[in-house]
Amino acid sequence: MRVAILSDIHGNLPALEAVLADLQEVRPRLVVVNGDIVNRGPSNREVLERLLDLSSSKQGRALAPEGFWFTLGNHDDLLVKWAQRDPSLNDLYTDPLFEPTAWSVAQLSRDHLDWLGSLPFQVVIEEAPRRALGLDKAEGLGESVLVRATHGSPRHYREGYDEHQTLSTLVEISEDYPARLLVGSHTHRPFMYQLGEALVLNSGAVGAPFNGDVRAQYVVVEIGENHVQVDFRQIPYNLQVALQAYYDSGLMEAGGLGADIFYHETRTARSMLMHFWQWAEAQTRPRDWDSWRLYQVTHPERFV
Repeated sequence: MRVAILSDIHGNLPALEAVLADLQEVRPRLVVVNGDIVNRGPSNREVLERLLDLSSSKQGRALAPEGFWFTLGNHDDLLVKWAQRDPSLNDLYTDPLFEPTAWSVAQLSRDHLDWLGSLPFQVVIEEAPRRALGLDKAEGLGESVLVRATHGSPRHYREGYDEHQTLSTLVEISEDYPARLLVGSHTHRPFMYQLGEALVLNSGAVGAPFNGDVRAQYVVVEIGENHVQVDFRQIPYNLQVALQAYYDSGLMEAGGLGADIFYHETRTARSMLMHFWQWAEAQTRPRDWDSWRLYQVTHPERFV
């Protein structure tokens, strides 16, 4: 069984289209879109409608005969909560770094947001009978799980698998949520670790990689009775078109400082937002344009 897992598209339509073209060569049985479809990037509505069309059309079935399955990412959930004016976000509504979030919400319809809000926390592929299921966070199932895909981990959509995760944490997750393959995303960096009989993977990011490689990245796993083959794929796309869309869409003007940071993340394939946030706190500086300009002067290596 060949399964493609792609995630963290973040409203980057050219990157998504490049991956969809590559899937025609890969010919997976099933595609898991593992969260963070929207926010950060400029083409949220276009990306969402492209995936919705594939999930319900003959073209999509031709691309992946067993369909497109989706999980909820933290940015998908953020847009839903923002639209609802969730009180848990009260500190963010006036934060200049979150102006792109308000802009992204305005690009989506009520139906789009309702669909995002209905996404399951995890997609599980059972070994026998072989079928895909969208499940809530609390559901662990038993030993018959072939693949368990979550945006972060089954415990939280912000708990990603990467080289910074402790071994004890990975062991806990594997014991509580057994699967032959534990697949996460969220950190925007490909990762693979053999944990006993379980293989832990991170799919990387389609629209905003953070490993210095600007190509759209995703993973394909081929699962046989006695083998697992992992193919981390890096797909070139027209980055300049994706960057120009920040201006053509109105995101750069409306999104202010946050949009400029996301633009540079896409341009360099490096994490900027959290690094800048931590730097500003360490310098006891406000997260504003003056601090952002100073950050660029003091960390020129991150902008190459």
